[in-house]
Amino acid sequence: MNAAPAPEQIPGAAETTIDLTGITAYTVGIIRLAETKGLRPAWGQPRGNTRRIVLNSVGPHGAFGSITIGRTSGKVLRAEVVHGNDARGACRAEGTNAVRALLNGVTLSTCQPGCTSPDACRS
Repeated sequence: MNAAPAPEQIPGAAETTIDLTGITAYTVGIIRLAETKGLRPAWGQPRGNTRRIVLNSVGPHGAFGSITIGRTSGKVLRAEVVHGNDARGACRAEGTNAVRALLNGVTLSTCQPGCTSPDACRS
């Protein structure tokens, strides 16, 4: 069983630490994009030949989902994003360019922890 290496700070990102070992520069760019969208990327559990980056914005109206990366290639394979708990269905993308386009479409949530607003908090 492989133990995860110590996390490394992503240059230019605030408060996010994620291990960058073994991933491509393009994947790093997608992780940075997710950070700018307030998705707070973090490693999830590996599964088979893939690793997952879990995405989770603050509050119930924020977007959440995951990015799947090839375990040996370090390339982005696909992603799934749900635009808040009030959303209907998930948006999915296959391939690096489609994942980047999907993340570009995420709206930054202004929701705060403990939000009880019945309406979606979006900026």
